[in-house]
Amino acid sequence: MSKDYWDSLAPSFEQSVMQIAEHDLDSTLKNQIRRVAKGRRLAADLGCGVGSLLPLLCQSFSKVYAVDFSSALLQEAKNRLKHPNVHFVQHNLAGDRRLPWTADVTFCVNALITARPSHRKKIGLSVFKATKKAGLSVIVVPSLESVFHTYHTIVRCNVKDGYKRHHAMRSVNRLFKTEVVSPADGIVNIGDSPTKCFMREEITTFLSDIGFEVAKIQRVQYPWHEEMTNAPSWLKAPYPWDWLVLARRPK
Repeated sequence: MSKDYWDSLAPSFEQSVMQIAEHDLDSTLKNQIRRVAKGRRLAADLGCGVGSLLPLLCQSFSKVYAVDFSSALLQEAKNRLKHPNVHFVQHNLAGDRRLPWTADVTFCVNALITARPSHRKKIGLSVFKATKKAGLSVIVVPSLESVFHTYHTIVRCNVKDGYKRHHAMRSVNRLFKTEVVSPADGIVNIGDSPTKCFMREEITTFLSDIGFEVAKIQRVQYPWHEEMTNAPSWLKAPYPWDWLVLARRPK
């Protein structure tokens, strides 16, 4: 995903990319922000996009860095939020240059989604290096388990609507083949983009290999209509979800 790609999304970013901060059913992310902000002053939103997380961060931290590779997305974020304690920074997290400061708490919300493993590692290392020693990082990534849960749920819905199960399975298997680029690597076509999705254990080991200590992992659930077209009204929990990881950089 190049800078030009992300720049092109700026006018329709919220329609193209789900903003988990705005669809968090249980306020899991909001509550985590409040907890990690206690006694901490400086936060950094790494891969901020159009800034959907920034209003929450501004309420909890006295200074916030908003970082993104795309100048167009940063400009959109600036237009939406004019707050004196936010500082906007254009920076390539997958590049070789590190940020010139560290934050008490870093946030990386669905920025570790590139299909290229080398870029994911560089982004992860950038998040680690931007976090103060003994500081915290809140990281959200798409869940691969949730992808499979959605396929199973589509079958369930179709059977409930009167389809024979083997016909429902055949239809979902065709969908699977068009959407899942690599089951082993967790690469799924979301919209028009190959997107990295993580298993729970995978994101834990990924962050541990970078140097983080994983303190907690939980689900950030979002509505079915964000995952399925014409989701039936009777469809409730378990909802689709992203993984939220609370990690600590050692002293």
